[in-house]
Amino acid sequence: MPRLLLAYHFFHPDDVVSARMFSDLAVEQRRRGWEVVALTSNRSCFDPSRAYPAREDWDGVEIHRVFRPPLRQSRPVERLANSGWMMAAWLARAATLGPMDAVVVGSDPAFAPVVGPGLRRLWPRAALAHWCFDVYPEAIAAEGGNAAVRALVPAAGRLMAWAYRAYDALVDIGPRMGERLAGYGTGARQATLTPWALAEGAAAPPDPAVRGQLFGDARLGLLYAGTMGRAHDHQALLAVARACRRRWGNEIAFCFAARGNRHDELRAAVLADDSNVRFAPFADEATLGARLATADLHLISLQPAWAGVVVPSKFFGALAAGRPVLYAGPADSEIARWIAQHDVGLVVGDGQAGVDAAAARLHELATAPGALGAWQANARAVYQREFSKATVNDRWNALLRELVAARAAPAA
Repeated sequence: MPRLLLAYHFFHPDDVVSARMFSDLAVEQRRRGWEVVALTSNRSCFDPSRAYPAREDWDGVEIHRVFRPPLRQSRPVERLANSGWMMAAWLARAATLGPMDAVVVGSDPAFAPVVGPGLRRLWPRAALAHWCFDVYPEAIAAEGGNAAVRALVPAAGRLMAWAYRAYDALVDIGPRMGERLAGYGTGARQATLTPWALAEGAAAPPDPAVRGQLFGDARLGLLYAGTMGRAHDHQALLAVARACRRRWGNEIAFCFAARGNRHDELRAAVLADDSNVRFAPFADEATLGARLATADLHLISLQPAWAGVVVPSKFFGALAAGRPVLYAGPADSEIARWIAQHDVGLVVGDGQAGVDAAAARLHELATAPGALGAWQANARAVYQREFSKATVNDRWNALLRELVAARAAPAA
């Protein structure tokens, strides 16, 4: 049985989406014939005061957690210090784990791929892949921050180019991100393997009680479910909501069930006369599937500077629930491309004309339930075909085995 190491900042039992992706990847690849070892940290993502045991066997996966100081990830200097600490601790622990056939390194902590050259020296014959959820240092440039941190971006780019050359494959989660990684010119194989939805079950009929809590008696309900963070932008979504209210009152309702460092900014931006804009508590995973099914469409946003740097995971949850999306973000981003390719949503165009056009389309859907139902069925079918957990993990298994075989071929 070939051995696979997954290295990521957070892992089971953390519920942050990317940690769930790596946890699912571990379990799914074990089912496909790999012996899986996870290398992570002992800190909880949302509660750094909470620590997990250093060693655990979970669902057939061998988990090794390195100690990490409770540094705050919201502060750039502490985040970078934590990254250096984590990579050194990972290399020290990896040296005790025995040989690996394949390794997948994530992008958290920041600059995590820099651990690659060390792993290459440790296991020269192992196939190394980087699964990129956030591109660094591009994320630092998009975030802004103080001048001292921004000044590090050119040097950090050269560091990442050096690190990427240790990898056999750079795996992105969307084509625009793949274009950014290709710009490093490393010669590594490139592939797009997306995240999947946390809730994948068959779309249940909407619960009238839950729908009433989220949208009142609106004819069309749009839901933002997930993080409202640095990469997201609520302004265009509120502009569409206001255009709908001015023309049709509260027939089209927008509900935000979010958390994150821009959530308070969103609440402050909602005015007293925004009567069709509502808020709901953030849903845990147990209730997420039922909540997603209550909406007619889902809301997603992305700021232009973040195109190809991150990909909002809400997109996959929406499609799994059989719901198209209303997307406010750059036209060259992954989600805009997938919407055009698969007919799974609506992109808010530029300026007031774009806002008004989106509002008019929403009103058409509110008055044509048959057309909305067909659109929803298409969203679910596209998810099952292109983005489901089973589909993506089959592709992961095939890619990893190809990389291992290619590494073994010269020795043979």
